[in-house]
Amino acid sequence: MSEATPLVKPRRRVNVLLIVSLCLNIALVPVIAAVVVRSMHRATEIGSGGILAPRSVMAAIPGEQAHIQKIIAAHAPRIRALRADSVRTRMDAFAALAAPDYSADKFSAALNGVAAADGALERESIAMMADSLAALTPVERQVMVDKVKKRNRSWFWRMFRPRAARE
Repeated sequence: MSEATPLVKPRRRVNVLLIVSLCLNIALVPVIAAVVVRSMHRATEIGSGGILAPRSVMAAIPGEQAHIQKIIAAHAPRIRALRADSVRTRMDAFAALAAPDYSADKFSAALNGVAAADGALERESIAMMADSLAALTPVERQVMVDKVKKRNRSWFWRMFRPRAARE
């Protein structure tokens, strides 16, 4: 008689790389979700958008909120008009690019219009920022400087920082 070979189950090796990959994927899901949610909720109201922007100053120096809000309100109509002009000039530049009678000179002139419109918008935004910072006392300005110096510049930690409520 022939001997029957015993059935031996092969040992299952734990694939360490597969487990590590699975854990990393599970950990990445909330990070990706946070990035997507934060990108959808960008602050686009007038006066936001930077550490020295008027709304950032309002958050840092609560006692000056009313005064800085008046500064924002004074600049808001002009900024809205300049934003609209910037969008219009971009549409004009695209129309020049898509035109059947395209010429490099027309397109260059359209892009110069975009640069001029964007420059005017930037100058008005900087004027609003300068007005809001000029409204602070020397002590309040020093508080702003200290906040800027000690802030965490890491993109990872800024991603999880709570944002101010929208108005």
